[in-house]
Amino acid sequence: MLKKLLTSVTIATICACNAYAQSFDRPQEGSTYQADYDFEQIKYNDCLFNIVGESPFAYIRCLNQEIRRQESGMDFFFTELLKQEQFQKWNNSTSPTGGNIKDMMDQYNAFRDRFCSMYSIGMMNFYKNIEWGKKECIMKMNDEILRRLQRFYGESLADYTTAEDMEAEERANEEYNRSHQ
Repeated sequence: MLKKLLTSVTIATICACNAYAQSFDRPQEGSTYQADYDFEQIKYNDCLFNIVGESPFAYIRCLNQEIRRQESGMDFFFTELLKQEQFQKWNNSTSPTGGNIKDMMDQYNAFRDRFCSMYSIGMMNFYKNIEWGKKECIMKMNDEILRRLQRFYGESLADYTTAEDMEAEERANEEYNRSHQ
């Protein structure tokens, strides 16, 4: 019993530390990068805080809620991108539920789900529950896609009217890349 409790507390601590580390990437209020998705995963961490010592199914419930929030965040970025004419042309549709975006997301979801299924089997000794490992893997992969979409969306709106604007952006990109190595 004590071993299970310590394992649960350790996992919750790891998740909280991971979310805290991710908070350094959080966009500033009012910035181009601001979206409905909470990159600090506050609701997810609150959910975890309230279930320490519970069964794996309680963790899975928190993961499912976060995955739904992530999917909503992806929809936000795709919808925003499709407000730009060049993306409407690329997508062959003005809706994220059609065209290239739908095809791309169908393929991503298929890859992600298969990969995370394999991951959960390999991590069975850690998670003690295949579904828990799979859902956490899905959450982490979605988080990476959301961060890329956020950055991509901001870049698509960038206005490089002067050399100084471009140089400032290049410095910001170099700093971002250094901090994420």
